[in-house]
Amino acid sequence: MSDLQKTIAKPVTYSGIGLHAGQKVTMTLLPAEVNSGIRFRRVDLDGRPEIPAHVDYVTENARSTTISIGEARAQTVEHALAAFSGNGIDNIIVEIDASEPPIGDGSSRFYNRLIQQAGALELNLPRKFLKLQKPLELTLGETMMHAFPYDGLKLTCTSVDRRGRFTQFHSLDLDPTSWAELADARTFCFYEEIEALIRNGLIKGGSLENAVVIRDDAVLTIEPLRYPNEFVRHKMLDILGDISLIGQPLKAHIIAVRPSHAANCELARLIVKNNEINAE
Repeated sequence: MSDLQKTIAKPVTYSGIGLHAGQKVTMTLLPAEVNSGIRFRRVDLDGRPEIPAHVDYVTENARSTTISIGEARAQTVEHALAAFSGNGIDNIIVEIDASEPPIGDGSSRFYNRLIQQAGALELNLPRKFLKLQKPLELTLGETMMHAFPYDGLKLTCTSVDRRGRFTQFHSLDLDPTSWAELADARTFCFYEEIEALIRNGLIKGGSLENAVVIRDDAVLTIEPLRYPNEFVRHKMLDILGDISLIGQPLKAHIIAVRPSHAANCELARLIVKNNEINAE
């Protein structure tokens, strides 16, 4: 695997609907220069403001991850970020004409296809890895997360709901090949959560075409589960997207029990803070 920075070779466009905002949106992925990172550009707003994909700009993380600068926001960015990280894309511009990228089928599958359609382009500078120097740990509500030094990126995760249903476990060393084991895992929610989500102005674009719904012991979906442990794989997809908000590729082993976007982002902040201390 090359350690050179990557972008995409040509622009690609996709139109769809946002999961939470429910707005129609056209998204264009554009090549970006070396060391420019990942940026979301709101082409529907005056001045076409750009929001760097960095944890410093996270403003909401209850049911998805939102990054903002001023009035400009990009909501539910984690699935796109996971695909960029999984494919080793370091520099890219994501143009959107609404507040949220399209949800596709609730996984990162269509992002993978867009990246494959565009092709990867190696740039002329090496990647700048953040290599974790010491173990870190975090407890936030029911979530426990640990990060350990590791020569690569490995995710180990246990997922379970508050009633002890659908306990699942998965562990994976990540690279652009193994990433495919997470990319197709769809987002999911529990039936009893839907009313509260709607009341809070969320999942306006949600349907069984872009999410799996669990009602009691039944799984409601327009197609069979893609994996016996699809739920924990999607949790790992979310972790990968949220952790990429440290702003550079990471070398660490992350172990998570009942992860959440809030805890993922808090761990990203902790990793950045720890790195800043070590850099002094």
